Amino acid sequence: MKEDEVTSKLKKLARLIEYHNNLYYNEDNPEISDADYDNLRIENIELEKKFPDLVLLNSPTKKVGAELTSAFKKVRHSVPMLSLGNTFTKDDVQDYLDKTRRFLQIDNNTKLEFIAEPKIDGLSATLIYKNGKLIIGATRGDGKQGENITANIKTIKEIPHYLSGKFPDELEIRGEIYIANSEFEKLNDSRLKESLPVFANPRNAAAGSVRQLDSSITASRKLGFFAYNWGHISEPIGNSLVEIRKFISGLGFNLNHPVELCSDLEQMIEFYNKLYQNRSSLDFDIDGIVYKLNNINFYDRLGSTEHSPRFAVSHKFPAELGVTLLNNVKFQVGRTGAITPVAEFKPVTIGGVRIQRASLHNKDEIQRLGLVIGDTVSVKRAGDVIPQIVSYNPKLRPQKYKKIIFPEQCPSCNNYLEFEKDDTIIRCLNHTNCSEQIIGQLIHFVSRNAFNIDGLGEKQIIELYNNNLIREPADIFSLASPTEHKKHELIIKLPGWGKLSLSNLIFSINNSREQPIEKVLYSLGIRHLGLGTAKLISKNFNTSKDLINRILNINEGNKEYLVNDLKLINGIGEKAIQSFISYFENSKLLFTNLLNHINISEFKLRQDTSHFFFGKRLVFTGKFENLSRTEIKNKSEQIGALISSQISSKTDFLVAGLKPGSKVTKAKELDVNIIGEKDFLSYFNS
Repeated sequence: MKEDEVTSKLKKLARLIEYHNNLYYNEDNPEISDADYDNLRIENIELEKKFPDLVLLNSPTKKVGAELTSAFKKVRHSVPMLSLGNTFTKDDVQDYLDKTRRFLQIDNNTKLEFIAEPKIDGLSATLIYKNGKLIIGATRGDGKQGENITANIKTIKEIPHYLSGKFPDELEIRGEIYIANSEFEKLNDSRLKESLPVFANPRNAAAGSVRQLDSSITASRKLGFFAYNWGHISEPIGNSLVEIRKFISGLGFNLNHPVELCSDLEQMIEFYNKLYQNRSSLDFDIDGIVYKLNNINFYDRLGSTEHSPRFAVSHKFPAELGVTLLNNVKFQVGRTGAITPVAEFKPVTIGGVRIQRASLHNKDEIQRLGLVIGDTVSVKRAGDVIPQIVSYNPKLRPQKYKKIIFPEQCPSCNNYLEFEKDDTIIRCLNHTNCSEQIIGQLIHFVSRNAFNIDGLGEKQIIELYNNNLIREPADIFSLASPTEHKKHELIIKLPGWGKLSLSNLIFSINNSREQPIEKVLYSLGIRHLGLGTAKLISKNFNTSKDLINRILNINEGNKEYLVNDLKLINGIGEKAIQSFISYFENSKLLFTNLLNHINISEFKLRQDTSHFFFGKRLVFTGKFENLSRTEIKNKSEQIGALISSQISSKTDFLVAGLKPGSKVTKAKELDVNIIGEKDFLSYFNS
């Protein structure tokens, strides 16, 4: 890279890191996961190592936390509150040990002891005592100065206002403010009942609670505090970390636990692995292990960088994996009748997101994983991917466990379930009378890519259904009728509703009445009929009226004519055609009722028949940098490309963005052309 490119990149990274620092430390509302944040810092550090002469004056490596922006008074730390350096692998920890030995000029024969302790995922705070009395409580802030939150600190029961036993005249205790997982769940439950936004994870809840201007709010949140370090002291409090921890405990503080004294790398990694596997047994969130030298005489010799002390380092857990306890498996009924087992486990935070459920997909998946209720399981969540259980620890399986038994009858309507040929899914085929299926169909109908009715989400649909206000899509539009006085009165009386919210709903419903035929077809939730397939069908009829007439006139005598016409459309499979015909044979009345309430818009794209991608069947995968997934698809449709969601032998191109999934492997197997985003968009810029 050229120097100007490096400088530009470093400036961009500095701005990004500062932006996310502010969200994390001041707003308590991070936008990215800890792993993504760590990657930004690692990228910055690596560039600075390669180009030390180009390090910025405001480099993130010279800062801790974020600049303070709140209304709280500032407190300058007499001893800086630095953040820890990170390691991610066993080799990283070995490198840290080697560097420490070199810095101290000691050989491998000299034993170095480390205290290994859990890295609490909360808010760092410092407590200043004078003559045993709590004078100031402050946040870490930017490491040099924090916020004075003394009034809020004093509401935390685990923080003593007066110290016990013997202590120096001046003493500063440091630790982590946290909220127990059990209290976090109670807090979010109460906020849901009050129609308040819930906290994403315990760390955000703790940080947001302790920075309230009204200390009574902080007091109501039942926060905790683990002490683990010290700042300014007027006299020594011990010769080793083991001694100092015992001293701090004697003052009346709770210490972070469990801990272990380790004398070599293998013991450190053994503790790391043990705590990683058993973290679900703790009632607080941890995101790694901290290794601290036990001999505090080394602390001053080692000193610190501008960002981190050298006497300690953190060993982060894998960002995309969590370990927790499988409590139960429930069976959900989808809008197409598919019975999906859903794992319910002890809530775990992965990548900054609180997770307590994961799909187990089907009966085969449960058997493949070999799970039983009570297992300690590893849960994976990467990016926006739905959480999934990837394995269990056989060593931690309890003696008394419960087998997962798949139901024979539908959990919603008690209809006997059927295992369809060539399908791994067990289904309820009672499509017209199964409540869970009907609710799922209605939720799909109002979703973003369908009728996109603002103000009608999953919660509202369930509420309206349970109060007998809707049973089919046409009923939604009936709600907007000015003559439905009784229904309007009932809606207004529902929790969270009022005249204004009803008025907004009626406006949204009326605003969604006009739709193109492909969205109408897609909104019906026909199995195997995605939006791409619905568009393919609609494009092959002269007008939407022609297609609707063919649908409404389906009968035993003529349905084969429509089947044959659909088979001529490139890209539509046999299953989609069968589902399409079957749906309208059984739900013609539902479709007719809907047509009485909506207007079908005729929309013909001006297609460039000379364009390279005209008529080509495209599939997209991964994350795109220059355009959103919707924008790049719209751009393709405007030149006459055919969009599909699945790879098949009929696919012409797979357009791959960043972090593409399994579609790339399938494309290679089927010898489908794969093209990157940049090359793909070059056809539109020429």
